[in-house]
Amino acid sequence: MKKITLDSLKESLEIDEASKVGRYGIFIDSSDSRDEKYFIKGNREGLNLFAYQLLCAANDLANQEKENSYERVELHPRESVWIYKHSDIHIEFIESPQLSITENLEPVKETWKDWVGKIGCLVLVGFLIISLIIGIITVFSYLS
Repeated sequence: MKKITLDSLKESLEIDEASKVGRYGIFIDSSDSRDEKYFIKGNREGLNLFAYQLLCAANDLANQEKENSYERVELHPRESVWIYKHSDIHIEFIESPQLSITENLEPVKETWKDWVGKIGCLVLVGFLIISLIIGIITVFSYLS
């Protein structure tokens, strides 16, 4: 999306004025205790503000894709006037899936604790197998 398109959309949605009266929040519906259900509580202006922010974030992600440099795209601050203070869920940033792919993850080094855990499990399994064999032999010797 081009910057010109975003600017014209900002004017048509009256974003500057909407930030004064807009309200938006994501809440958890606790009426049904079995499943977590979420709902958005907001007026038209608040939804327009959130939609505009998502479009700006999409534009930023497209620019990052062109430059092949991926970063988190920060959204509105938690203290924004148009976000309900008691909102259960607050979306702070958007992250491209490419960001996790491009991160260089260091291989996990095995520590002595990992080694002891493996040895301990093998000893336990060996003990159970030996106990089972001895138990079977004892039962057969008792019966004969």
